[in-house]
Amino acid sequence: MSTPQITQSAQSTQPCEHFRKHGSCRKSCPYSHQPPKNASSNPKAAGPRSKKKPVKYSSFVYDDSQPVMSEFYRMCDWFGWEKDDEERKEARDRLKDALVQEFNAIYGTDPNSLAAWKSLCLVLNLDNIPNELQACRQLVKSVHVNIVDLVDTPVTQQPVIHFSSEETLADYTRLTGKYFPRESAYAGGLLRPVEDLLFTMTNQPLLSARNLSVLKDKDTAIFSDVSFDLHEGDILVLQGRSGGGKTTILKALAQLNVCKGDVRFHGEAPSKYGIPTYRTKVLYVPQRPSMLPSTPRHFLTTINEFSSRAVHKERPQNSTFGTASQEHRPDEDRTQLETGPHDPFQIAKEWGLSDDVWSREWATLSGGEAQRVLLAIACGLRGTEILLLDDSETSALVEKTLTGLPKSSSSIKAIVWITHSHDQSERVGTRWINVTGHGIEESDSSAYHNQNGTP
Repeated sequence: MSTPQITQSAQSTQPCEHFRKHGSCRKSCPYSHQPPKNASSNPKAAGPRSKKKPVKYSSFVYDDSQPVMSEFYRMCDWFGWEKDDEERKEARDRLKDALVQEFNAIYGTDPNSLAAWKSLCLVLNLDNIPNELQACRQLVKSVHVNIVDLVDTPVTQQPVIHFSSEETLADYTRLTGKYFPRESAYAGGLLRPVEDLLFTMTNQPLLSARNLSVLKDKDTAIFSDVSFDLHEGDILVLQGRSGGGKTTILKALAQLNVCKGDVRFHGEAPSKYGIPTYRTKVLYVPQRPSMLPSTPRHFLTTINEFSSRAVHKERPQNSTFGTASQEHRPDEDRTQLETGPHDPFQIAKEWGLSDDVWSREWATLSGGEAQRVLLAIACGLRGTEILLLDDSETSALVEKTLTGLPKSSSSIKAIVWITHSHDQSERVGTRWINVTGHGIEESDSSAYHNQNGTP
């Protein structure tokens, strides 16, 4: 991992969060290891931080002049919380909500307020601030900054750091732990477009796995200590010999088996979304869909009900796909609902499947038919952000559609794909993880196959 390149002025004003927490730093890092003295003021940012805190944390004296993550880590030390303690996780969840509410209090909630966007430009120390709304938005989009720093700057009076690239910002975010929550019930109207413009730069993973393990029996692990992050735009290929646990990893990510460890989606536990809804957002596509009950049409209706509920609770997602009740309308009406680029019926037709497959029992479909229709459903579901594809060796046409999804208007942002095909691995992947009996390691595809051969 490259070390963030920060300007000297930023180094002199931005303290190391680990140093703030422990009084020393175990890492070599470019941030200040001296207590901030006479930090540069930022008079353009105003507004006191809320001093409210839950009663259960009342014994901790919160210093509202310090960066929020610095105080969170200090609170963890105060209460003696370890990283995996439930109390620490609960406090982190409360902090996420507090960050969003604090952003709203400082910057407002009206996405069409020119004054609010000009205020953001001022806080970011941008020059030549325009007097037109869209131009202000584009100016904000032009910088690489951390959203948590936008919340901190009114009270710390430290300028918001501008980074030279998304990569250096991502390193800073990982080093400091300043992850801003992507989805929140408290998000105001202004925060949504600001997130859209800046959020990828804070680089919180779409999905994270930490210390996952699944036992074959009480003494034997199928795999253990599996940890990795999945980011927007990733097509992550899982490689390894048959029986090595790749499918089990996908099922653990989809919460379809019993596993130890921690899975987070946008920084939240799957249970926070409700497991059925989570499984529509992180969708597992099995190697043998014929094992599913009933028909593809019934499956589509059921899964879209959960997906629609989730979307109605959150912000709208890009989709041309009707709700479950719409799916049963006559064909002549259905065309109006499902003619977009990611309509599952249209995709299936383009892949050579006839309309009658939707009304046939899964068990009567051939393996190729079943997998194609399930992949078409996955492409068309609103709100699905991650596809987990199990051993899917597809035609060039299907592969082109799937690999184009994270870059398209689809809601799908990333794919984890198991394949035993060397050629497909090279064509499809942007990242490769090798699953072995000793854990996992990330490498490039060619290095894996040169060492191990094609499984």
